[in-house]
Amino acid sequence: MVFLSSNQTMIQIILGVIIVSIGIFVFYKYPMKSDVRQVTLGALFVILAIILKRLAVMVPFLGFPSLKITLEVLPLIVAGLTLQPGYCFIVSIATDFLGLVLANAGGFPFLGFTLNAVLQTEIPCLLKIYLNEKNERLLERIVKIVMVIISLLGCLYVFKINEVNISGSSYQVTLPIKFTIFVIIAAMLTILFVFIRYYKNKLKEKDLCLFHLSILSVVAIELTVTMFLTPYWLQTMYGIPFFASQFVRILKSCVMIPVGIIIVYTMNRMIQKVIR
Repeated sequence: MVFLSSNQTMIQIILGVIIVSIGIFVFYKYPMKSDVRQVTLGALFVILAIILKRLAVMVPFLGFPSLKITLEVLPLIVAGLTLQPGYCFIVSIATDFLGLVLANAGGFPFLGFTLNAVLQTEIPCLLKIYLNEKNERLLERIVKIVMVIISLLGCLYVFKINEVNISGSSYQVTLPIKFTIFVIIAAMLTILFVFIRYYKNKLKEKDLCLFHLSILSVVAIELTVTMFLTPYWLQTMYGIPFFASQFVRILKSCVMIPVGIIIVYTMNRMIQKVIR
């Protein structure tokens, strides 16, 4: 929680309107149906997300002092791929609220991070609704195109940057570091394509569709929340320049995207088997 200036208060109002509008759209477009199983799963996802949030760790990476690794978003993505839109909205709000209560922070909660939680469930849910019935080959093509574009943009950004500021300290991005990151990005893309080809031959069409949706969901959240919204909220709250932390976020994404895809798909497949 943070204490807000007048400008930040205006942003809070706008964010509140956006969150309420999303809630109205979700509950109007997709009316909730009473379902004990959905309620039980929703409660489980909230508990998992809160526990994982408390287990975040800071690790050194490529000579930089710290890289925060947290898996709290993964249960929210799985919730989006499992629950109805209305339940997804409730899960995200409950997770954000309980997380703030347990953190015992003072002041008024910044609604930008509440919006993050809402998007982390609703984006996968809407992808599931609108893409689940699409042709499997089209879905695979979308996945590959999106991953190639992200990899190229990541490489271009790393190539152009020569210095990065972390916690007030400046670090030189040397050619060996850039080359290492290029290799990591290329390896991530190659491994992902190998996985897609492997599962394409092994899985049934419904399970393969679930695998592709897991990829799109993790990537969409990394792009919208991790790479764009969170840096903007930090700039709004603390005056941290938008691009100041982008380099570290690219490093984090190189780790979290493949790990996230594997965990999200595995969790979702296990839950689907139990539900069936």
